[in-house]
Amino acid sequence: MTGRKTIDDVPSQEVYLEAMRGYHLGGTLFGVSIELSDEYRECGRSYLLLVDFTGRSARFHVLLQLENQMLSHISGSQDDHVLLEVGGLTHFLRGSSHTIARAPEPFFHKLFRLPDGTLFTYGEDGCVCRFDGISWQPIQPLVSSFLRAMHGPSAELLHVAGNNGTLLHLQGDRWRQVPLDFNRSIEAIHVSPNGTVSIGCEDGICLEYRDNLLKEIKAPDSDFMSICDFKGARFWGDNDFGVFVQDNHVLKEFRALGFAYAMQPSPDLLVVTGWKEIFVFDGNSWSGFEFGYDGQLYIQVIDMSRRYL
Repeated sequence: MTGRKTIDDVPSQEVYLEAMRGYHLGGTLFGVSIELSDEYRECGRSYLLLVDFTGRSARFHVLLQLENQMLSHISGSQDDHVLLEVGGLTHFLRGSSHTIARAPEPFFHKLFRLPDGTLFTYGEDGCVCRFDGISWQPIQPLVSSFLRAMHGPSAELLHVAGNNGTLLHLQGDRWRQVPLDFNRSIEAIHVSPNGTVSIGCEDGICLEYRDNLLKEIKAPDSDFMSICDFKGARFWGDNDFGVFVQDNHVLKEFRALGFAYAMQPSPDLLVVTGWKEIFVFDGNSWSGFEFGYDGQLYIQVIDMSRRYL
C-alpha cells in the first residue's frame, strides 16, 4: 500500500507555484504566503514566509509549512499571522504560539480583518463567520450567493460581495442587501470612509456606488481582482495588464505587472501580489522579488529596470 502523494513525488518541472498574498510588516520585512501544487491539484504544499527584502537582496524564513492548499492569509506584524487552509482549519501564529480553530460548514475561502482586529471568514452559500477569540461564530446568511470579496474601514462600513451582483452591508449582526440591479460576479470591492463602494467585476465592468447611485468607471476589457488606496490615489489591479490608477471615473494604466491579484497597502509601501512575484511600490519607484521551485523553494530579486516596464 502506497502513502499519500506529496509534492516531493512530483517532478520539479511539473510543480505549479503561486504567490497567494504579501504584506509589508515594517522596515524590510514582509509576510508572504506561497502554494505549490501539481497539475491536477491532487496534492499541495503551502508556506508562510517571513521575507527580508532590502531592494537589492531577498531571503526568507519559513514560519509555517502545510501539506495542504492554503486559501487565504493575513499578516499583521512579524509576530501575528492568520492562515486558512482547505477544510476550514484556521491557524493563528502569535509569537511562539500556534493555535487552530475550525470554521463550520460550508466552504470558506477568504479571510478579512478590520482595523480594530475583528476577523471574518467568508465563502459559499452567503456564509460569513466572525471570530470571537476562541471560535468562529456564524452570521445569519441573507443570500445564497458565493461571496468573493470583503472590505470596510470600520465595523459600521463592512461590506461583502460576490456572485449575481451581490453586495451586502453588515449592520450590527444583520446583513442589508444593497440593490445594484445587475447580475455580474463581483471580484473586488473597496469601501471608503465616506461610504463610497468601488466595485470590480469581470470583462472590464467597474463601478462606484454612493448615496444609492451606481456610476460606471471607464476601464479596459479585463477582470479586476483588487482595489486599494495608497498615498492619496486609488489603484486597481487586473489579470492582464497589472496596476491602474483611477482618475475621476477613468482607469489609466500605471504599471505593466502582467497580473495584480491582490494589493495590500501599508503606510510606507504598496505590496502587489502577482503570479509568482511580489511587487513593492513606495510612491515613486518599484522593486520586487519572485519565487521559484527546482526541488527546493527559492527567492530572487526582480530587476525592475529591465522587466515589467
